[in-house]
Amino acid sequence: MSNDPINSIPYYLGTDLKEVSGQFRIICWSDKKQMIYFYLTLTGILAGVLGALLGIGGGIIMLPATHFLLGFNTTEAVGTTLFAIMFTAASGALGHLKKGNVIVKYAALVGGGGLLGVIAGSYIFKDYLSGNIRMLEIMLGLLFLVMALRTGIESYRELRNRGQHNSNLDASGNKTPRGGLVLLGVFTGTLTGVLGLGGGFIMVPAMMWFFGVKTYEAVGTTLLAMFPIAVLGGILKLQQGFVDLSAGLLLGMGTIIGAMLGVYVSRMIKPVMIKVMFAFIFTYLAFNYLFIF
Repeated sequence: MSNDPINSIPYYLGTDLKEVSGQFRIICWSDKKQMIYFYLTLTGILAGVLGALLGIGGGIIMLPATHFLLGFNTTEAVGTTLFAIMFTAASGALGHLKKGNVIVKYAALVGGGGLLGVIAGSYIFKDYLSGNIRMLEIMLGLLFLVMALRTGIESYRELRNRGQHNSNLDASGNKTPRGGLVLLGVFTGTLTGVLGLGGGFIMVPAMMWFFGVKTYEAVGTTLLAMFPIAVLGGILKLQQGFVDLSAGLLLGMGTIIGAMLGVYVSRMIKPVMIKVMFAFIFTYLAFNYLFIF
C-alpha cells in the first residue's frame, strides 16, 4: 500500500483512465485530491444520515462508493468501510441515547457477542478471502441481493399495512433474552469481520421481529451495539493492512456530521420511502458484484 493512500486512488473525475497520460496526471493532481476529499466526506455524510435513520452503519453506502466510484480494490474497500463505521455508530448512538431510544442492556449483550464474532470474521477475511477477490465479490453480491429482496418485501408490507397499529411489543418490561441477543451479536459480528458492513440491516429487524423492540429503540440500540464491534473490527483491519487510513478518517468525519443530522430528522421522514429506494439500489449493486468480469 502506498505511503500516501489518497494519492494512489485511481479516480480521475470523469476522465477515462485509459486516456490519462503521466503528464496530465501531474497537472490535475491537486484538483484530483481536493475532489476526492470532497467526495469521501460527502459519501460519509450521506452514510451517516441513512445510518441514523435506519439503524445501519452506513457501510451499504460507503463500500460500493469507495469500490465502484473511487477505484479502491475490494479488500481495501471492505477494510476502510469498517474502519469508518465506528464513527457512524458512535455519533448515531450518542444522539439516540440522548433521545432515550436505546435499551442499554440489549446493546451490551449484542455488542459483547459481536466482539467474539468480529475477531473470527476478521481472520476468516485475512486468511481465506483477501487472496480470493472473486469469492469476496460473489459473497457481497449475494448479500446485497438478499438485502434487496428483504427490503423490497418489507417495504411492500409496510405500504400495504399503512395506518395499521404497530404490533411491536414493549421490550422494556420483558425478561431479557440473553442467549438470543448474544447469538445475534456473534452472527452479525462475524459478517462484519468478513464483509466490512456493520450488520445493522440484520440487527434492526431481528430486534423488532424476535425480541419485540420498538422501531426507534431497535435503531438506537443497534447503533450502540455496533460501536464496539466496529472499533475492534476496524483496528484489526488496520493492523492487517486493509485500511486506507486517510480515506477512512474522511469518511468517518462525514458520518459524524450525517449521523447527527439523521437523528434529528429520523422522526420526520418515513423510513419506508427510503427502503423502497434502497431496494432498487441493492438490486443494482448485487448485479454489479455478481457479474464483474
